[in-house]
Amino acid sequence: MFNRSIITTLISSMLLSTTLHAEINTVDEKITVTATKTSRYLIESPASIAIVNAKDIQRSSADSIASTLKDIPGIQVADAATSGMKRITLRGESSLRVAILIDGQEITDHSTYGAPLLLDTSMVERIEVIRGTSSVLYGGKALGGVVNIITKKGGSEPIQASFSAGFNSATKGKQYAATLFGHVEGFDYRLAVSDNDHDNRYTPKGDLDETRFSNNSQMLYLAKEVDDHLIGVNYENYELSSEIATGMPNFSLNMPQRDREKFSVFYQYDSDNNYFKKFNLNAYSQTVDRNFTQNISTSVTQPPMSIEVIVDTNIQEQLDTMGINSQLDFSLSDNHYTILGMQFAEDDLNKATDNSTSKTIIMPNMPATPVLTSNNSVEAATLKTKAVYIQDEWRVSDKLIFTAGARHYWVDANLNETSREGLTPTKNEDTKVIASLAANYALGKESNLRMAFSQGYHYPTLLQVATGATAAGSFINPNPELKAETSDNIELGYRMFTKQWQIDTTVFYTDAAHYITTRDCQENGEYCITPPEDKVFINADTAKTKGIELSTTYHFNEQVSPYLNITWLSREEVYGTFKTEDTGTPAVYGRIGIKYEDEGNIFKSYYFDGFVRASSSAKVAYESGTSENYDSWKTFNVAFGSSFGQQSNYQLNIELSNLFNKSYTPATDSLMAPGRSAMIKLTANF
Repeated sequence: MFNRSIITTLISSMLLSTTLHAEINTVDEKITVTATKTSRYLIESPASIAIVNAKDIQRSSADSIASTLKDIPGIQVADAATSGMKRITLRGESSLRVAILIDGQEITDHSTYGAPLLLDTSMVERIEVIRGTSSVLYGGKALGGVVNIITKKGGSEPIQASFSAGFNSATKGKQYAATLFGHVEGFDYRLAVSDNDHDNRYTPKGDLDETRFSNNSQMLYLAKEVDDHLIGVNYENYELSSEIATGMPNFSLNMPQRDREKFSVFYQYDSDNNYFKKFNLNAYSQTVDRNFTQNISTSVTQPPMSIEVIVDTNIQEQLDTMGINSQLDFSLSDNHYTILGMQFAEDDLNKATDNSTSKTIIMPNMPATPVLTSNNSVEAATLKTKAVYIQDEWRVSDKLIFTAGARHYWVDANLNETSREGLTPTKNEDTKVIASLAANYALGKESNLRMAFSQGYHYPTLLQVATGATAAGSFINPNPELKAETSDNIELGYRMFTKQWQIDTTVFYTDAAHYITTRDCQENGEYCITPPEDKVFINADTAKTKGIELSTTYHFNEQVSPYLNITWLSREEVYGTFKTEDTGTPAVYGRIGIKYEDEGNIFKSYYFDGFVRASSSAKVAYESGTSENYDSWKTFNVAFGSSFGQQSNYQLNIELSNLFNKSYTPATDSLMAPGRSAMIKLTANF
């Protein structure tokens, strides 16, 4: 349970502390495009959505986009023991069920964990997060929600530049970024580069081994506007190398390569026609390269003999994705706005696994000669997803808006070739129609009620249905008979945006079925091609999740603003005959604090945040009767910064985290959190 000391701390800190959080501006200033794929005022959005704007990102000294989002209700950050590759969980749903988009184009991923956020924060203009099922508009990965990262584009002058340098004392991390951008004779352009390097993480119990990581990235954007037409190209490249902390002796993992490269083209036409409003078309080609290495050493002694076994595994994966998205906006009457869209994506996965084993028998007075064996396998698989969707916004009156949508999926998943003994090429297909319905009712110009129902659909990954996966020295067998995961989501929400109060709260319930999990082959051996000690993917889980999310800010005046972001979550999972509410998700977690902002002569603008982050305890229960426990925790933190220079073109941002050096591990993380640390970032704009 959320112990009383944490509750007391959260309430009392309302008068003492604050956090960096996604600000909510006045009603007329805040526009969202992700929730409905149309421009709509945030207060009228039918979805639970949070916006992290350019100022929030600038003030954050986080080493990743995921860390920038962790103060949003419903969100938790997961690391999978890989400090350089953080992922997002939403409302208790794993990262595998969260769609990650960059400018509306999905980062596809067929791992067992889900897509990481492979983009540097210096290249991001804003981030929109939809909490809850959004599969009608954004496809199968959006079962739990959507993170749409909108990148920076051109400028207002012919030549502009930005440079930033940061330091993170927890990892002795150095972060650098440089950007050249502008607008010349109708052309928008941007060229950006970044480089980050981090050492082992400092914790209250000492440095955490195997947590080093580094990344670098490049981005090029070029667009031309001609009358009502906009056409452009975009290039992104992100290269990551990260250690993986296993915490186990004689067992090491490493990820020397986790790279993403994407090239895209886009076209947009904005019309002033009474009926035809807008047309968008974009196409992209994306390649994700992953190299994963594993080493296991074991020793067995039976006097006078001992046996030493060393197993090395090297996995090289290349995922090539080609996608096309198009959308037509039209309005056949004054009170209806309709969008009709098409999406196509083809994922081609090529995977090579090399296993080598060295077995040495050691006996007295005999030479110890290792016996080497090796086996290799190659798999090639393809997933094609085609979909059409339609959505209509019906303004029944000045107060009432209905939003209804539907999507039809066609999915083909094929194992094209394999050299793994026991696996044979397979062909799988599926088709599904899902729907959503929402209503918004304006109580006044400054407050709005909303209700939404949405269905979710998530087809299995290629690893689950075609190629299988290697984990901790064992093989997880694919299952070509897997069903798609599905869900029904219902939520009620309320927003109030006034000069003093900004309140956004949601009550939700999700019922999900056919969740994919793993079972021992000795229990479910129908699709196993490997020994009984290995595992196989099966549909076994169902989950029921309910919760409340609250984000509220009160402005005492123009300078002082206390706020609270908090989530209550309850999740029940069923595995066959086993049922548990101990799913590893804390019941209550959030941030609370107070922010002060002002302007001066030397410092054109400055701010001070003092804030508390806290979480209740959590427990994971397993069918075997074993469990894992995570203690409740709270940390005290401060952040402050200012802009200075004649044109406020210099910014200094500092965040001091975990001031009392609290030792804790968040329930969704595998790694102990950093101890007392400072993050500093200096930015210059010209």
